Amino acid sequence: MPSDGYDESDLDDEARAEALAKVVESWRIPPGAAMAQQIRANLLAVIGTGVGDAQLVADLAVGPLVMVVGRLEVALADAERRITALEQSGNPPDES
Repeated sequence: MPSDGYDESDLDDEARAEALAKVVESWRIPPGAAMAQQIRANLLAVIGTGVGDAQLVADLAVGPLVMVVGRLEVALADAERRITALEQSGNPPDES
């Protein structure tokens, strides 16, 4: 398996948690992505409690990510419906 720069096999619990926190902190989150920032903050809080297990952190991230993807799907479907309705009505969107 290719290395992602994170090998926890030679680390004690504290060093493992610090290394894991650095990985999570390195995730690039675009400005305005409040939910993604909250997920990262929550994961860092869990890691800060001394949990240094990468698998547990990954498991904790999956639930919120699935919820965010679900919200994005619903918002995208709603936007597509509104775009279709605007196109069919012949009214161009306000570009001001």
